[in-house]
Order: sequence, then C-alpha cells, then structure tokens
Amino acid sequence: MSDARQRWWVALGTSAVLMLWAGALLLSHGACNSTRKPMDSPVSSSTRALRADPSPSKNSLAPVTRRQLHVTEGQLVNLQEEARDGTRFAIEVPRQRAVVPETTGDEAELRFTWLGSTDPVIPLASGRHREQVGLKLRARDGCNALYAMWRIAPSAGIVVQFKSNPDDHESGECGNAGYSTVQPRVMEPLDKLSPGEPHVLRARIDADVLTVYADGQRVWEGLLPADALRLEGPAGMRTDNARVRFELLVPQAAGPTSHR
Repeated sequence: MSDARQRWWVALGTSAVLMLWAGALLLSHGACNSTRKPMDSPVSSSTRALRADPSPSKNSLAPVTRRQLHVTEGQLVNLQEEARDGTRFAIEVPRQRAVVPETTGDEAELRFTWLGSTDPVIPLASGRHREQVGLKLRARDGCNALYAMWRIAPSAGIVVQFKSNPDDHESGECGNAGYSTVQPRVMEPLDKLSPGEPHVLRARIDADVLTVYADGQRVWEGLLPADALRLEGPAGMRTDNARVRFELLVPQAAGPTSHR
C-alpha cells in the first residue's frame, strides 16, 4: 500500500472515532438534562408577588342603583340624566357615607369626577382638615370598617385605614376612635387632582392582601391586619368635604355580607 493511501485510511479512521465519541457525548448530556430538576429562582415568593400584577376580578362589576345604595350619612342627588362622564349621583354635602347591603365587601370601584371643595368645609372628628373620596370594604357598621381613600387635600395620595371598635356599632358611640393606618408594601405617588377630570378608584381584597388601583394603575398594595380579615360587611363609599359626581360599582355575583 502506498504511503498516501495509508495516510488516507488513517485519517478516515480517526474521523470515524471522533464522530462516534461526539455522538456518545451528546446522548449522555441529553439524558442528564432530562432527569435534572429545574433550578428554583433565587427570588423569594414575596418578591415575585410584589412584582406580579394582581389577577383580574373573578366577577365583573356592575353599577349600583339608587335603590341598592343605603345612605348612612349625608345626602345624595340622583341625577336626572347620566352625566357625560357616566356618573349617576352627585354629592354636595361635607360628609357622605353609604353602603351596598348584600355585597361581600371584598371589592368595589368608584368612578368619580371631583368638582371642588364643599361649602362649608367641616373638619373631621379628629379636628383635621381633609378633602377625600374613597371606598369602604367589609363595613360591618360605622365603627368597624376598612377604608381605601383617595386624599385630595392637603396632599394627594392613597391612604388605607382600618377602624376597629368591636363593642361599638354606631358612629356616635365610637367617634374617631379605633383608627389605624395600614402600611403599604407597594405605594406609588399620585398627582394633584384638577376639578372636572374623571377618575377611577378600585380596591380588592385577595386572601390577606389589599390592592388599590387609581385610573387602572396599581398604586397601593399591602397586607391587612388579622382583625381586618375577620371583618364581615358590605362595600360602600365615603367622601369628606368633596363635591363629586360618582358611580359606584360592585361585583355582579352579589351575596350576603358574610363572606366566610
């Protein structure tokens, strides 16, 4: 056999061995990957929860009629015709409170247009001057409820407060006692409101987490205290020293006020 032909056979044999070795290596690597468990992300579950947008509501929301709205303080003006911004009711008094019986109280939405301050402006029971509009959740009565408020003045922002007076049931009994501010784990700043502009405030309780949206954006999220989670009551709304037109929406699948 010539030297050239011998070198050719050697090269061919070497190539065949290398191809067989590479194929065996690929098969071995594939087998390892198929049995290996995926590595958990180092990000904690709480951090993932903060970054993830909350799931949509399980029930679609429907506007509340005047017959469904139980006014506990103040006075509503029932607009003869629906306003251009879709609102149905107006408030001109300094203090307004209302609930929607036969709702679970875990979710509500307030579509409102702020028109300015009321005349007169009346301080809160604490003596503080505030202008705000917001939602009541799990409102057992005037002394035990959860509030998600859109503060208008003196500064703009979302404030969540829990009012707890287990032995009292009428506002005259508890006054401004029992309020505690719920600290957020997520909070975004809000711009100052301009009169005549429509806005949407929405709040929802999921397990032990309350999430608040302003104009479709998540602006507040936090864990609720154990006492607030034990509350049972309907959803509603509240205003202080704010002239507004509004429409209140609650889940269509309404049920008794006791949710547990």
